[in-house]
Amino acid sequence: MRKGQYMKHFCIIANKEKDPDGQYCGALAEFLKGQGCTVWQCEPMIPGEDAEARFADMPEETECTIVLGGDGTFLHASKALLSRKTAVLGINLGNLGFLTSAEYRGAEAALLRVIRDDYRERRMSPLDLIWDGQRMESVAMNEIVVARNGFTRLIHLQVLVNDEIVSDYLSDGVIISTPTGSTGYSLSAGGPIVQPHAAILLITPICPHTMQARPLAVADSDTITVRVLRGSRSIPGEAIVSADGDEIGMLDVGQEITIFRGDASVRVLGVGDVTFWDRVKSKL
Repeated sequence: MRKGQYMKHFCIIANKEKDPDGQYCGALAEFLKGQGCTVWQCEPMIPGEDAEARFADMPEETECTIVLGGDGTFLHASKALLSRKTAVLGINLGNLGFLTSAEYRGAEAALLRVIRDDYRERRMSPLDLIWDGQRMESVAMNEIVVARNGFTRLIHLQVLVNDEIVSDYLSDGVIISTPTGSTGYSLSAGGPIVQPHAAILLITPICPHTMQARPLAVADSDTITVRVLRGSRSIPGEAIVSADGDEIGMLDVGQEITIFRGDASVRVLGVGDVTFWDRVKSKL
């Protein structure tokens, strides 16, 4: 949709655990219909299940998908909608709601702004990776983590940017994060907070056993390779690789993955006068 043309076609989806009887979803659907909009209500999202399947029958004319839930729901829905033309608007029903645009109590006001073309828009891209020569697309929206397999020993990792070695880490692992993910696991590991529109990727070591290691910021056009080196107590399946908290495989000593910003993107809408830094101060 081009700015200046009011939105009229909406999809609504909610986290089933946050809206078990569909009360919130139904109320917003009725509100939108009262504004002359068409609304397609999606089957609710169930944590751990395939979110993309929920949108299989979504009408092509859908201009905005309203996601009711917390940050996890918003990320899973956004990832599932990467191949769609629809924009995404998050309404918080969770605890933190850092990534969403409004709390539920302000949902109707937020939707009126969207309908009336009064919103901000940014693009959110996923992380892709290459593993054993195979490209895996849209793997994560927040971060990819390479971490130790076990709890009582360090792992030896080498990190390369554009094939140039930038650091070796004896640590619990390393986090490769998008700007969106900078307020997630990376922040807990000592990484910086980054504005969502910043064109960078973050490299954040997890509990490095050195005084020298620091988080790094690189251009989002760079490629980042994480290689597993031999340690004093290496084992098969030395490292676990996870994407947005879900384990996707293991790496042995000598193996590596290469991570980079994907080509796909989803349009994320923001409404109201609350800025990114307002959310940082109030939510974190």
